Amino acid sequence: MLRFAPKLLLVLTAFAPVMLTFAAVYWFDNKQILALALVGGTILLVFTCVTVIKLAASQLAKNPVIIKTIKPADKEIVGFVLAYLLPLARGSQFDGFPMLIVLGVFLLVVMTSNAYHTNPLLGLIGYHFYEVTVEDVGYTLLSKRNLHNTRAIKTVVSLTDYMLLDVTK
Repeated sequence: MLRFAPKLLLVLTAFAPVMLTFAAVYWFDNKQILALALVGGTILLVFTCVTVIKLAASQLAKNPVIIKTIKPADKEIVGFVLAYLLPLARGSQFDGFPMLIVLGVFLLVVMTSNAYHTNPLLGLIGYHFYEVTVEDVGYTLLSKRNLHNTRAIKTVVSLTDYMLLDVTK
């Protein structure tokens, strides 16, 4: 369960800005209680995700690693920004249930494609995402540090099949 939780929460927190956009839409539609609930849900989601990442760092097996290549992982940001702005698409054809279908399909695609690492909310609280290569296999590395040198990473835990967490001391 601990290995599934980080992936699910990373995907959900990647979509938390959609909740914030919906909150803004509902606020201006005079639905302040719903807007505040969405903001509260976003905060709870991010807090839970950070807690699960910290639990994973302390409870999952720590593995030594030799990173061959490293580069920032931010190429999917345009797709995510479009998803974040979807709630602003107001109109009879794209409001309500059709919007939920589009967001649901986008969520499913992100969850199954391992493209969930572009996550600005985790970036705001200090996490950075990198594409790394270990033994000719590509991974996403999540780290609290700004990394520029492959030798700076010594120890990781495996959050998901293709996501590593830097736990180098």
